[in-house]
Amino acid sequence: MPILDTVEASLANFRPKTHRQFVVFNIARRFDDLHNLARYLNVCDAHPKNILVEAARLAERHASLEGSSPIDRFFALLEEWGRKEAA
Repeated sequence: MPILDTVEASLANFRPKTHRQFVVFNIARRFDDLHNLARYLNVCDAHPKNILVEAARLAERHASLEGSSPIDRFFALLEEWGRKEAA
């Protein structure tokens, strides 16, 4: 079994343990992207809940206006904001 399939199978019965995990779980579900839940969990500890929610909200808005993917926009926003914060 490929490693990505193993990770996906291990997350099949995922139960959030923190508020941030709950937030990113719901964002992934809203974006219909639960098969990539591990990617969301990787960013949840790096950003406060309000930033995660704002990025999801803006990603949906931009995606509807631009016809792009809210998933890609969500992660791009988090990356952009992380770089600005680090500078």
